[in-house]
Amino acid sequence: MTRRIFSSIALGIYLFFAIAQAAVAQEPPNIVFLLADDMGYADLGCFGSRAIQSPNLDRLAAQGVRLTHCYAASPNCSPARTGMLTGRSPYRVGMYDFARFKPLHIPRQEVTIAEHLKSVGYETMFAGKWHCSGDFESGKQPYPGDQGFDHWLANKSNFGKDPTSFKRNGDDVGKVQGWMSEIVVDEAIQWLEQRDKTKPFFTCLWFSEPHTPVVAAEEFQARYRNAAALNAAKAMGYGGEQVKRNPKWDKLPLYYGCVTMLDHHIGRLLTYLDDRDLSDNTIVVFTSDNGPEHRTPTCFGSPGDLRGAKGHIHEGGIRVPGIVRWPGKIKAGTESSEPINGTDWLPTLSAAAGVRTSTDGKIIDGVNVLPALIHGNPVSRERPMMWWLWHARGGYEVAMRDGDYKMVATMLPQANPGAVADAKQPADWTIMEFIKRAELGRFEMFNVAKDGSESTDLAEVETVRFEAMKKKMVALHAEIRAEGPVYELGRKKNSQ
Repeated sequence: MTRRIFSSIALGIYLFFAIAQAAVAQEPPNIVFLLADDMGYADLGCFGSRAIQSPNLDRLAAQGVRLTHCYAASPNCSPARTGMLTGRSPYRVGMYDFARFKPLHIPRQEVTIAEHLKSVGYETMFAGKWHCSGDFESGKQPYPGDQGFDHWLANKSNFGKDPTSFKRNGDDVGKVQGWMSEIVVDEAIQWLEQRDKTKPFFTCLWFSEPHTPVVAAEEFQARYRNAAALNAAKAMGYGGEQVKRNPKWDKLPLYYGCVTMLDHHIGRLLTYLDDRDLSDNTIVVFTSDNGPEHRTPTCFGSPGDLRGAKGHIHEGGIRVPGIVRWPGKIKAGTESSEPINGTDWLPTLSAAAGVRTSTDGKIIDGVNVLPALIHGNPVSRERPMMWWLWHARGGYEVAMRDGDYKMVATMLPQANPGAVADAKQPADWTIMEFIKRAELGRFEMFNVAKDGSESTDLAEVETVRFEAMKKKMVALHAEIRAEGPVYELGRKKNSQ
């Protein structure tokens, strides 16, 4: 009898803890989204850098999955960020360029990842470079708080140190002491301390580093004032002949130090999550908004063996480092070569949080890639991935990847089709006319699963596939073009 009672008690205790453990496992995960700016595919140790020290991000990759075919939604800043927030092609939304033109912004009717997560009880915060509105100062265009973020600290674009242009929840902050990554992480930690601990959280942290102006504290630069760093840098790939560079090699410690400083401050945040026992139920995503800058003498970002760099529609402009850690769900130390795009983060993180996304009939270009991250399953897409930047350099402005294959095309007519420099619309067209009227031509096709340098055009080798992809690309381009709003962008040269 005593043995039977003891067994019953033991069973009860076991069931109690099993049920409790199951309940904990079903809690929605916290989400931390970390975005670098202009970081090259090969700018981290875990992605092949021969010199840059990135111990915290290397450790994050070892604890999760490293994405070797991770793409930004655009080779350009504001469109890439728009794709991440909305899950939609930036040109559907109307973010046709970085926010240098005042009309460009994410319309209020677009539903962002933050709004989806808020709908199921998440607390949300944003800190860093916003760059999703051409008119940041007036408040006439949506701020982060208008698009789902409960708390936000945002700067319009980039800065070096001690900025004066931040806004917090709509109010001017005045001068803030510190470097961008330091300020952003400080804000995140302060908010995490004050948040409602009964709710899951979503923090979206968009850093300036290593975008120009390339700056770093001396303690990080000092690590690279040596011949070994210089020799390693000179051995890296920089995107091929079409990427025009003017490096000043004595400035190398600035860039490498900038990446290491970013890694250091990200490490502070990861340590905070560990110390508060938050890591086990937190998804951490790290990626970049596009490939590496190359036009200034302080930029030494590397795309590795890929062709092109920032502003190019080739792989070096859009393929970026990607890391996802989710303990207990994603196996540590794994690697995925499945193509994953910036537009995929909204459906993927929504699925992880248990959100049934409602888009009011709007087309979502991204897909949920959790099965690929967790189980290694192939990614299935209704629409191929597409990138489009009307002024892209390198001779091509539109690209589409379908499976292992990628097609690039030129917008025609244009002033100098195929030019290595930024594309230019015909002299008597506005930019908006160029976006809405130009047709695609000069098609090339590559197998980027095997040929990341896009050196072998397969147009005349796999002719059946080429024609099928060309037809699909023209149709998808026309669909996106038809949906995008019309703004007044760029005047004709002969107009007053």
